[in-house]
Amino acid sequence: MTKKYKTSQKNRESYIYYSGGKKIATIVPGENGVTEVDIEILHSEDNREVDEGRRYDYRIACNLDSYVDENGESKAENNKFLADWDANPFNEILKIENSEEKQKLIEQLHEAMKNLTDKQLRTVQKKFYEQKTNVEIAAEEGVTEAAIRNRLNKIYRRLAKLITKGS
Repeated sequence: MTKKYKTSQKNRESYIYYSGGKKIATIVPGENGVTEVDIEILHSEDNREVDEGRRYDYRIACNLDSYVDENGESKAENNKFLADWDANPFNEILKIENSEEKQKLIEQLHEAMKNLTDKQLRTVQKKFYEQKTNVEIAAEEGVTEAAIRNRLNKIYRRLAKLITKGS
């Protein structure tokens, strides 16, 4: 049985066991080898149990109940954690279409990159393949970070123009 409430600080001199809502035993420090530390441990265990019960009630019971309508029917499709998106055929169709579009864009990007200068290609390689920051690239090349940022922006604009022109 989970306790619903913590024992107040002023009532922690002893520990009272309850069963079925009735007081069945009281443990007092100094009797039968019980110390104040033992009483504190029992109260801290109760506190932990009360906190766990509250977390369960809040996170599990309340949240799951909010996805059940007044007739007890599931509203799991409204909950991203409960919904089974893999079973949705529309999502499978979107995956196929997106992968085809993505492949087409990758091919267009490869074609557009053939029009970049060697310096621009090296910058793209450092940024995306070697995953270097603008500051690291600037330090290698002896220029400012702003120069690298501007160079990358120029590359992006040029690639975008080439891709839209090629479409």
